[in-house]
Amino acid sequence: MTTSRTKSVALAFLLGAFITGGSLGFAAGRTTGSTKKDKSTASREYTYSGLVRELQRDLSLSDAQTAAVDSILTWRKSRYNELMLPIRPSLDSARDSARTLIEQRLDGTQREAFIQLRNRMSAQTDSARAASKER
Repeated sequence: MTTSRTKSVALAFLLGAFITGGSLGFAAGRTTGSTKKDKSTASREYTYSGLVRELQRDLSLSDAQTAAVDSILTWRKSRYNELMLPIRPSLDSARDSARTLIEQRLDGTQREAFIQLRNRMSAQTDSARAASKER
């Protein structure tokens, strides 16, 4: 297999793993949080331990199965972090470029609202990351 082909396969795998992890995190966050319809309380904080408890409850896992799932998810989290390390700077650069392009198309009031929205979303992301690191 050529180097270019190997890199393409690795990138495709990484992207698939990233999307799968994001989807699982989103789904877990949607199911483990509050059920209120009010938008102010609708944002749910994903926690790793909440996902394990949800799986244990919904799948009626035994203690041994729960421990195994917990170990597997811990391994997955570690592996995702390893895989993301080399591409994180590229993702951050793409995010920053997109933000700049969006801001260029906004007037002053919209730009300020966009910045506040970004800050709020960043705080939620930071909170979720901190919660997942507690594990």
